[in-house]
Amino acid sequence: MDDLDSAIANLEGGNEGNDGQTGGPKVPLEDGDGKYSMVGMVSHIGKNTGSGHYVAHVKHDGKWVIFNDEKVALSENPPMQHAYLYLFQRTDTIGSPNPEY
Repeated sequence: MDDLDSAIANLEGGNEGNDGQTGGPKVPLEDGDGKYSMVGMVSHIGKNTGSGHYVAHVKHDGKWVIFNDEKVALSENPPMQHAYLYLFQRTDTIGSPNPEY
């Protein structure tokens, strides 16, 4: 779907968009405040955004691992404060998903 207005209308009202697709079945959301744990991030290595490249850091078994092209290694000091994208996982519903999902 390339029509953003129709996609938003589907989410808000459940109506069909211009392409005939529906927003799908309505599923109740999990209740609660929500507790999250950071499980990954994307950061940049280089002098500026015009040079260098992006790498991913993923938390695995309590340790941070850096994925840098074909190189994979433990990351002893990941650049938490300099990441461009942070990935979180909701932790208060693991093991008890909503049966409607």
